[in-house]
Amino acid sequence: MAKVRGDLVVLIHSDRDCSNVLPKTAGRIHAHHPAKFLCTNMTEDEMVTGQGNRKLRRSIELIAQSWKPELVVVLSTCPTVMIGDNIKNVTRKAARELGIRAVAEITHGLKPKSPAEVVDKLYCTLSRAAPSPETPPTDTVALAGISLRPAERAELEVGFEKLGLKLVCVLDDRAELDDFLRLRQASLLIHPGPNMLLKLVEQVQSWGVDTVEVPLPFGVRATDDFWEKIASATGRSDWRQRLSTWRDPAIKWVESFQQRREGRSLRAAYNIGSVRSFDLRRIALEELGELTCFDELGFDSQLFIQGPQHEDNWDRTKQVLVDLGVERNFILFPDPGGLVHFLEKDEYDLFFGARFLKDQVTQVNLPLVDNHSLTLGYGGVAENIEAIDTALDDRFYEHFSTRVHSPGDTEGLEDAVAAGHGQMVDEKGEARAQ
Repeated sequence: MAKVRGDLVVLIHSDRDCSNVLPKTAGRIHAHHPAKFLCTNMTEDEMVTGQGNRKLRRSIELIAQSWKPELVVVLSTCPTVMIGDNIKNVTRKAARELGIRAVAEITHGLKPKSPAEVVDKLYCTLSRAAPSPETPPTDTVALAGISLRPAERAELEVGFEKLGLKLVCVLDDRAELDDFLRLRQASLLIHPGPNMLLKLVEQVQSWGVDTVEVPLPFGVRATDDFWEKIASATGRSDWRQRLSTWRDPAIKWVESFQQRREGRSLRAAYNIGSVRSFDLRRIALEELGELTCFDELGFDSQLFIQGPQHEDNWDRTKQVLVDLGVERNFILFPDPGGLVHFLEKDEYDLFFGARFLKDQVTQVNLPLVDNHSLTLGYGGVAENIEAIDTALDDRFYEHFSTRVHSPGDTEGLEDAVAAGHGQMVDEKGEARAQ
């Protein structure tokens, strides 16, 4: 909420201490008014005597009179949830009577949320204020949950134009308030799946907007699948012909790579779970979005998943992979500082993962491809292959010491390494020894 630009004011219904957890660094809060985050400043007496709803209403009135923002977002906190203040009804009534846009959301620390759930709730909350179009929209699309760099967005916009579609908004980490308020102008919502933006999908479907689930378009195959699903949802069967000026060169790049590497068995160590963040590319598809890019280039990819090695996490991880249709060997390693002990020298050709793991993988002469470095779309295929070629052929990363360094306590290391190996997922999701 702090990073969303636009005429937006957030009212936190809480005591002063709860609201003080917000970041106070000016560079991290994009404010349209003198302050973006306000607080109802509930006192203990007001909570005990049930004055919360009245004070919330008065706070909304003051915001409307002073600033008249395009949207007021009211958020609850643990105390106001526990005393039963009905912030949604108060906000809805105030918005109607004052003639303003205002939405409320129950947000508190009583139930842990994953990054994907937080993003979903944010998008739902802001887009709920979107006005209904005067006429049902046609041939318009919205893209949600896929972070786009400028060149990637430009390719998609032109691609939609080639298909006779108009992109009305992109909801990602660069989205502004106006983007969310345009969501109901779309006749189709495009989003990554299967476990992302579930509430947003339900919300737009209740408006009568169609939805389609797509992969992250890394590589030719995934980009083909991306456009195929959109074309199928919109009745554009000739999409390959319309996009051939981009698609054909991308196919040639893949074929050239395969020919140059023919006869060589390529293996990649593919890292998941080492960074917990709100990065949409990492949230989508449980960080497996780029895997198809390596598949089509002929890599045999082993998953290196950072996480605890207890039985419950093994079972949960296996089930997540099964749900995503991914049948892969995987290794669980508990600590990034000990990753090197799970890597055998000369077993892999490259490591795809978080940049801070470079000091680990170079100890076994394994080049790292940063998991933020790949580019979406047909236009990104050449760039991605060049980055992978560089990793495979460049020797500057080599570590010539025979000693493996492991920071911190190494007690129990052998047991951890043994526990991390030796399982894979089959079609039934059952573990079996390699």
